[in-house]
Amino acid sequence: MRPGQRPPATKKVVVLGGGISGLVAAYELVKRGHPIEVTVLEAAKTLGGKVRTETLEGQIFETGPDSFLTTKPEMLALVRELGLESDLIGTGPDAGVGILLDGRLVPMPAGMNLVAPTRLLPFAFTSLFTPAAKLHMALEPLRPARRDGADESLADFTRRRLGPEALERLVAPMLAGIYAGDPEKMSVRSTFPQLLEMEKKGGLVRGMWSPFGGLRRRRSALTTFMTLKGGLSKVIDALSRRLPPRSVRVDCPAQALRRRDGRWEIVTPNAVLEADAVISALPASAFADCVEGLDPELAMRLREIPFASTATSVLIYDDKDIPVRPKGFGFLAPRAEGLTVTAATYSSAKFPGRAVAGRTTVRAFIGGAGREGDAEGAITRLESRVRADIDKVLGLRGAAPLAMKTTRWIKSNPQYEVGHSRRLDRLGSCLKSHQSLILAGASYDGVGLPDCVRSGKRAAELVFAGSRRSHDAVRPGLA
Repeated sequence: MRPGQRPPATKKVVVLGGGISGLVAAYELVKRGHPIEVTVLEAAKTLGGKVRTETLEGQIFETGPDSFLTTKPEMLALVRELGLESDLIGTGPDAGVGILLDGRLVPMPAGMNLVAPTRLLPFAFTSLFTPAAKLHMALEPLRPARRDGADESLADFTRRRLGPEALERLVAPMLAGIYAGDPEKMSVRSTFPQLLEMEKKGGLVRGMWSPFGGLRRRRSALTTFMTLKGGLSKVIDALSRRLPPRSVRVDCPAQALRRRDGRWEIVTPNAVLEADAVISALPASAFADCVEGLDPELAMRLREIPFASTATSVLIYDDKDIPVRPKGFGFLAPRAEGLTVTAATYSSAKFPGRAVAGRTTVRAFIGGAGREGDAEGAITRLESRVRADIDKVLGLRGAAPLAMKTTRWIKSNPQYEVGHSRRLDRLGSCLKSHQSLILAGASYDGVGLPDCVRSGKRAAELVFAGSRRSHDAVRPGLA
């Protein structure tokens, strides 16, 4: 700085929401060394949002996401940057997944890429699909791609390309596990845009005809899914430690957002904070309540994004009570099977690096779009039905778990329904009127941990871009 030159004014930024998207945004703002003052407001008593690690009977488990994809680099890069690489652990060797069909578990054919087979022999000999369905799927590359550009539900797309059996026995239960969604409503463009690209390039099962049987991964110490020995909350703790003292306020919800003299005011139960920029990493529905008085149209657009309720139940069994050790990482349960549980993960097999010896840990998933009553009902009834389902699927002969813990996520899972892209366009149009207001997080463009990390980083970049960022862009304030 030259003699006589004033130091740059400190820019005040308030981040709403202390989940991983909000914490990453705050961390990125702080680490760049600009004169900036960051405050994170979190309504809950703890940080992390859906990233929460707990312990039961000595076993570490996650109540929210239990791992992250390494095929998307953002979360893995963050773990390394935070100095947590030595805590990384991969999945076990038995990576199969079972599909419940007529009360018995049928292995998913090896080489399934998203919803399409990429290896001929496992697909040809699987009992998951009837011969007619296999033929219908095998002929998929001969079907012309849709050219009108209209958004389409994942169900309609799957029926059109692969047939109804693929939808019922594979795609629907898989989507229930990833998005807690209803394939009849979910947008293929917003959930699996890569399927549209595959369709344009010759079809979903084109790789099945390759002499190498589809895609091959390079040898690597990484597995497709990774986690941390001490749990994913270590990432939350590491991020919060890198923020300035007293910059995080828990048990402090944002109640309203308003504009005064060219600056933002954020109303909380205890104080009114001023800011030059605001990043909202709240769920869209929660942020809608904050901006109702500021911009009713923006609030309406935010509420257009629906949310579904889910629950996770963790059950820990003594190995001696398991007649036959389950194979693979878990199972998917199509709705036609009539279970309360939509899917389950054998956590002790998926991540043997942190399993307690002599114990089998099962993590069951309940609820989702169209089945929310199961997740929202009485806990005692819910847990009774979950135990009965796991007993039935694994043949436990009435063996009781040593311990069980259920966590409910009420209206916490955003649904990217048909037309989601247009909803984001309309949100972007509203944000053109609100300089330095940025929306981030899972409500908008990706629900996985890498997506949330990417969104948080992008939100920080938009703050630094400030007035230089183009407000002629379609979605100027969406990170």
